[in-house]
Amino acid sequence: MDWSTWIEKKVYSRLKFALPEFSNKTCELCLEKHNAAGFICSDCEDTLPHVKHCCQICAIALPNQGYCGQCLHKKPAFDYSHSSFTYATPIDTWLQRLKSNRRTEWAHKLASLMILKQPDSLDSVDAFTFVPSTRWSLMKRGFNPAELITRELGRALNKPVISQLAMRSHSSEQKELNRHQRINNVGLHFHPTRKVLNGEHIMLIDDVMTTGSTAHSMALILKDAGASRVGVWCLARTPKH
Repeated sequence: MDWSTWIEKKVYSRLKFALPEFSNKTCELCLEKHNAAGFICSDCEDTLPHVKHCCQICAIALPNQGYCGQCLHKKPAFDYSHSSFTYATPIDTWLQRLKSNRRTEWAHKLASLMILKQPDSLDSVDAFTFVPSTRWSLMKRGFNPAELITRELGRALNKPVISQLAMRSHSSEQKELNRHQRINNVGLHFHPTRKVLNGEHIMLIDDVMTTGSTAHSMALILKDAGASRVGVWCLARTPKH
């Protein structure tokens, strides 16, 4: 990259953050002007890490559409799941802006991306809910990313959002645990509340699904509370290593 190109990109980037009205007319990725409704142009939208084939229950990426071996061996408590994207660049970077940099405007942007790749079963869904944060996470961050995204989806799709269906106590770090350990770790720290459901079809919203252990534990609680069917809709699914 020569100096003139480097300077041009730097100036473009600074203007993008200095002038909100200018930012709304430029693509987040290529910085070119566009007429699309979202924050990226249609060309860049096509380059996002879309999910081509996946397990119809847990949404893990597969060579062909069908069911993964894990779900065939032991079906999770949720009935189906849908991932709008694979957890890869730039989705991971954008999500970190919301979660780590506390830029809450990204909840609206990420929800708008999810709506572009929404599940087919939304017409039968009665209400949305979300994975709760621990009290410590709420104190440290100030908000629950999954809740912000869920409420944006609820407003855009005209679906009610039911909160406080479960509580979450602090659990140990999940990153170094395998799937079985994650399920045990998560299951011990999700607790039901006194809220009761009456046979509703509930869509559980989360930002990222890794092993499905959190969704499994939440689905158990939702069904015990009276949900007849529980689906999972996440922004991104981590690929199988």
